[in-house]
Amino acid sequence: MAGRTILLTGASGVVGQALLPRLLRNSGDVDVVVLVHRSAVSGYAVSSVRGDIAAPRLGLTHEAYTRLADKVDAVIHCAAVTDFNRTDGSLEATNVEGTRNMVAFAEQAEATLYHVSTAFVDTTVDGVRGSTAVGYATSKSAAEQVLRTSRVPHVVLRPSVVIGDSESGVISAFQGLHQVVAGLFAGMVPMIPFDASWPIDFIPSDVVADAIATVVEKRVSDGEYWITAGEQALRLDEAMDLAVAYAGELGVAVDTPRFVPPDLFDRLIGPVFLEALPERIKSSVLRMLEFFTTYLQSGATMPSSLDELAQLGVMELPDQHESLTNNLHFWADCKGHCACDQTRRVA
Repeated sequence: MAGRTILLTGASGVVGQALLPRLLRNSGDVDVVVLVHRSAVSGYAVSSVRGDIAAPRLGLTHEAYTRLADKVDAVIHCAAVTDFNRTDGSLEATNVEGTRNMVAFAEQAEATLYHVSTAFVDTTVDGVRGSTAVGYATSKSAAEQVLRTSRVPHVVLRPSVVIGDSESGVISAFQGLHQVVAGLFAGMVPMIPFDASWPIDFIPSDVVADAIATVVEKRVSDGEYWITAGEQALRLDEAMDLAVAYAGELGVAVDTPRFVPPDLFDRLIGPVFLEALPERIKSSVLRMLEFFTTYLQSGATMPSSLDELAQLGVMELPDQHESLTNNLHFWADCKGHCACDQTRRVA
């Protein structure tokens, strides 16, 4: 990447915080410019520009916008609102209009745009469960459509559920899968309304970061890449058994959740079960159900581009059992379930 200037959005997010050090590793003469909105980035040899992707010209003056565009050769767009429960319009403003603004910037800069989307753009959810998740998936799908109708050379990268580093488990912010584990440890997951054999696709953040950085380093300028476990994904019951067994090692008594057919849960069990819960617990359970509904996709195995990415030099997917165990360990450390190594806490 010698002599290149890369603009990175979303550097403070889960993917961005894993990607930034990977971009700077053996980077030669690469210059990374970070577009920051609220959270500043420190500890790295990068330049920062304060702006807002949801605003025209990224919230910059005409002069600052032009200067930035004149020196940028590649744009990595990671910034997005990922909170399913947003109903204030920020999903559309950030995920859709923000992408439109990044496309306009890349066009002026004559730069390739590397767009970090999600593997769940085609998620379709019926009924009450997961209804707010539809808004997120729709916004990410609309963002991809903005790219497809543009003249900007672009690459779409679609990671599945992003967990922490495959070895250390470190992650900048706990995600939906961690919330499910927390519910499991708290005894709030007596049943799961899905087939035990369905795959649960997750991908460590270091694999995601390596895939994005490698595609940029190789100067790939078109295509779509599914950064997913695909056929290597764990079955849902495998993941739950691993979490239950790990809880036992920590001395936390956890019952293995019972799997029930989704239609049976929706028609008979769910209405009674949910209404009997205190409001605070009900809210947590609904969030967990939303996670499962959104990310299991009715038992479908996700497409995966890992073999194609490996030909570019991207690291192989580590053993899924080990990655999940390491992530559970980091989460448990930080939540006080076992002795915590202070150097591994979430910032």
